[in-house]
Amino acid sequence: MFATYVLGLAGNALLLVIVVRGLSAHLLPRYRAFYFYVSFVAVTSLGQMAIWAILGFRSPAYYWSWHLPNLLSPFLLLVVLVDIWKRVEPVIESRKRVLLVPAIVVASFVVIVAARLFNTDGNPFIRFQAAALFSQMLVSIFVYVRVSGRREVYLGKNLKGILLGVSVLVGLQGMNFAHLLFMGTPTDVFRFFLQFFYFLALAVFTYSLWSYEPVTVLSMDYRNRLGKVSEDLEKAVRMLASSR
Repeated sequence: MFATYVLGLAGNALLLVIVVRGLSAHLLPRYRAFYFYVSFVAVTSLGQMAIWAILGFRSPAYYWSWHLPNLLSPFLLLVVLVDIWKRVEPVIESRKRVLLVPAIVVASFVVIVAARLFNTDGNPFIRFQAAALFSQMLVSIFVYVRVSGRREVYLGKNLKGILLGVSVLVGLQGMNFAHLLFMGTPTDVFRFFLQFFYFLALAVFTYSLWSYEPVTVLSMDYRNRLGKVSEDLEKAVRMLASSR
């Protein structure tokens, strides 16, 4: 329990560092969705820690202060992922049909897992969070696929860090919630890893958002030169191989 409390304090400290550094580096206007999410989590987390210290972990006030914000935070995190997607390539009319099939697949997986979770015994708030984490994980994969498909786009340290941090958060927390619901993990162990995984994600956010590094689209000339270098390297390898 003490280690969990220390990790919670460390996480709150990182949240404040992210917000303060974002203000000083003028990053808040550039990544509004992300910093709105971080600010929301910082305010609610500080409030939860205060209630925990004053009224105790088992108080009704702490119960509601922990569960009610978690009904909103998954949607804010999805907005962050959608923002990254739009920065890579805005969704225009001609591409909406291309997105239809992947969107249906993602929605189908979410519905199946949500049905399985809501038929499982346990706290309905916990089951909702587990379903939300799974849907966020699928959306993260969806964004990763799109980003990797745009080789001419360099995502930059900021957005790469946000995407990596979100993926670490939803992936590891999803496993943590799955163990709690399906394998009966002790509550103290669950809460420790809840704070630990969140601390890891916040550490990634802190490092990647220390300075501004935007998305860069490589010019056609630069891409042609890279292609020419690749061709020259391939020819050199073939010559070496044939000489042997």
